[in-house]
Amino acid sequence: MTEHSCDVVVVGAGLSGLTAARLLHEQDISVAVVEASGRVGGRALTLENAETGVASDQGASLCVPAQTTLWQLLKDVGMEVWQLAPAQSVYVTEDGVWRFTPTSLPTWNPLVRLDHYNVFSTMDKLANQIPPEEPWEASSAQEWDSSTMEDFFNRTVWFKSVRRIADAFVRVLACAEPEDVSMLWFLWLVRQTGGGRWATLVNPAAAGAGQFRVRGGMQHLCKVMAEQLGDKVTLNCPINKVESMEDGVLVTGSTDSWKAKAVVLAVPPPCYSKMSLSPPLPESVHHITMGHVYRCTLYYRNNFWGNGVLLYADYADCPFVHGNDDTIPENKYPAFTGFITGRKAKEATQMTKEQRKEAFCKCLAKAFSSEEAFEPLDYVEKNWNEEEFIGGGFYGFCAPAVLTSNNICGRCDPAGRVFLAGMESATCGYGSMEGAVWAGKRAAQQVRSTQYL
Repeated sequence: MTEHSCDVVVVGAGLSGLTAARLLHEQDISVAVVEASGRVGGRALTLENAETGVASDQGASLCVPAQTTLWQLLKDVGMEVWQLAPAQSVYVTEDGVWRFTPTSLPTWNPLVRLDHYNVFSTMDKLANQIPPEEPWEASSAQEWDSSTMEDFFNRTVWFKSVRRIADAFVRVLACAEPEDVSMLWFLWLVRQTGGGRWATLVNPAAAGAGQFRVRGGMQHLCKVMAEQLGDKVTLNCPINKVESMEDGVLVTGSTDSWKAKAVVLAVPPPCYSKMSLSPPLPESVHHITMGHVYRCTLYYRNNFWGNGVLLYADYADCPFVHGNDDTIPENKYPAFTGFITGRKAKEATQMTKEQRKEAFCKCLAKAFSSEEAFEPLDYVEKNWNEEEFIGGGFYGFCAPAVLTSNNICGRCDPAGRVFLAGMESATCGYGSMEGAVWAGKRAAQQVRSTQYL
């Protein structure tokens, strides 16, 4: 066991942990970043195929200027971005294919449109009653946290067609089923990540000047940040124990240990249970559940679907819930990415990779009336629930009775030496790269303000 010493240990080399470490390093505070896996980036993962000449973001990928904390970091680190084409949507069911814009619906029935407006405007109204920093302080917090989104939709939605859209809204964002998700937690997500508007979550470009991608992939940002920290980043070292003592913190990993004045935990919720923490975190943080998701990408010789397309699929034989045009300018070939989430993602584990690929091709053929969909050049997929040190995607959600029993949300432990980062600890931009950067920045500020440094 190799022993080290520093001012602050940051556990986790995802975007949140690297942000915290970068800010502390700039203040001449000695840091050590310790990552359990063999790569940096966490939920940002960019796969490169030298044979086909393509790079594929299989994790986080999008950013918008309205995400001001992330946007500023991209500028500070010197990342180049490029803008996506304006989105048009395609909705596929067993009854047919409809095209619409983010501000329209695939129906002309005025009662259906009224139902849609009612459920989502009600959602916005309730979401804006929730304090972003302390959601448990909402006047109806206990009531909402004893209900699921399924309960809310049962009370609010009139038409089956609108119910299908509402259910899909939860599956897309939480990678879980409406019956599993706390109503309070989901409304809180709308409040702090969508700015109190459900439409911003569905179409982030509506909150700013379009959507952007990082040139070279989102993981490239993390790699550059890690390179700037140099030998302060240690990979392949799972942390087993974090122990607060009177004169500091002892962080013990599989191969090394660190004596420090403070520690920042910038890991997904499942990783808390992999570590012995003294003092322990509140029991409720161990009940934050990761969603289930596959991210799958098909590459083609030609773009037969059109630029900037968003796809929503809802019929029995299709495991995919949604997808989007994923063509990257520097890639040799155009691409389309689809997502299998929630219950369908669990069921998809019983399929072979070839069967998932075939199902994706069939979905695209139906949506865009093209036999070319059956002739992909390559297929790449990522099951995020197979990631040992992440445990699912794209972020953790709360079942009923979790959020109101956990008044922590990024606060430090009573001893003041253990601080939380990671997108699940964010009270601004929860579940997004904006939230990851925001939480890392907050953790660094908390550490700097402690009496121990």
